[in-house]
Amino acid sequence: MLTKLLAIARKDIFTTFQDRQAVLILIAVPLALSTIIGLSFGSEGDVSIDAVPLAVVDQDAGTTIPQTGQPTHLGQTYRQAFVPSGNAAAARDFAVIHDLIDGELSGDWDGARQQVEDGDLAAAIRVPETFSADIFGAAGGSAVEVYYDSGLMVGPSVVISITRAITNGMNAVILAQRAGPDIVAQLGAELGQDAGAIQAAAGQVIAESESLGGALPVQMQQVDMQGEIREVDALKYYAPSMAILFMTFAMATGATGILDEQRRWTLQRIISTPTPRWIFLGGKLAGTYLTGIIQMVLLIITTSLVALVMGREGAVWGSNITGIALLVLAVVFAGTALGLLIAAISQTPEQASTYSTVILFLMGMIGGSFVDVSESFPAWLPRLTLNHWGIQGFMDLSQNDAPLGDIVPNLLALGVMGLVLFGISLWRFNRRLDL
Repeated sequence: MLTKLLAIARKDIFTTFQDRQAVLILIAVPLALSTIIGLSFGSEGDVSIDAVPLAVVDQDAGTTIPQTGQPTHLGQTYRQAFVPSGNAAAARDFAVIHDLIDGELSGDWDGARQQVEDGDLAAAIRVPETFSADIFGAAGGSAVEVYYDSGLMVGPSVVISITRAITNGMNAVILAQRAGPDIVAQLGAELGQDAGAIQAAAGQVIAESESLGGALPVQMQQVDMQGEIREVDALKYYAPSMAILFMTFAMATGATGILDEQRRWTLQRIISTPTPRWIFLGGKLAGTYLTGIIQMVLLIITTSLVALVMGREGAVWGSNITGIALLVLAVVFAGTALGLLIAAISQTPEQASTYSTVILFLMGMIGGSFVDVSESFPAWLPRLTLNHWGIQGFMDLSQNDAPLGDIVPNLLALGVMGLVLFGISLWRFNRRLDL
């Protein structure tokens, strides 16, 4: 029995890869698309985005500057930068930021964090209550916290970059206020001395600046929901996304072959023989599954070679070979099950082709195969697609050098998805064959 199953699988694999048009669709098109996109966007994934949703929780109570006696409220700087005040004159300096950020004030830090976790916000910023007091008081420093969703490609990076720039500018002013009076007084006293004294004073200025710079009064804490920082390389994103998208089309085409066999009465003739029907179905599915694995392996190899030619540093797919292999097996399993379901609900090969085009492109859009649109959908919706789990898994391996344990949720999601779809599909096919 096993010999017959393997013979059917081997026949389907050879038939697929002897078809030039099939090879073009399976290998050449996704390779070309991922390479072109990677070259176009560059290593930083520079893409246009909508305004980034952000909450600013300014809890700073303010303080008085000891040297001058003037009141100050440093947290207000972050508030003015990210949230339009309605005052045109005050907002003029931050107009560019307001075009990028859709900021709102919030008084509830826990609520803002929950909105980030729910996918309603890309990030949230908190300025603590004693922020100004700690900076100008005995503590000598404080921190502003940025809580963000590292699963988003662009939005959090914009917020972090702007926050870092504001923080750096604030540090420069505060350090100048601290060091300036003493340094100027010392230089003035030393100007009447010889060159050696002036040089020594200058050296002391440099040393003082360096010592202050090593302990900046304002720090920025980046906290994401997984405790990770993510910078996106476009090729590392689009290589797996295109591979998974076209793999699903290949799986749908392979599963649709069962309908072709039924139209040619090959399926009916086999069922009428002593050969169990599961041998035929198992052989067809095994051939489709192995075709998908071969396709993914070839794309991993070819995109890695393209990256070397492009002079990219680091592996496009990461260095965790075990993780990559398990993800390939899991995502192809889910893709095969999805293709089988499309074939099971279709009456003819033409109908299956129409269904697969609509379903797979829709899943690709929602799951992020074309561009990361997770900020445009509820957080739960992309998680219903195998594209999302596959892309995020490969990105974790390549971008973050994630250990195997970090992609276990992806493997489980793909496995459960595949089992459920397989169960429904086989039930549907058995009903059809019994009729």
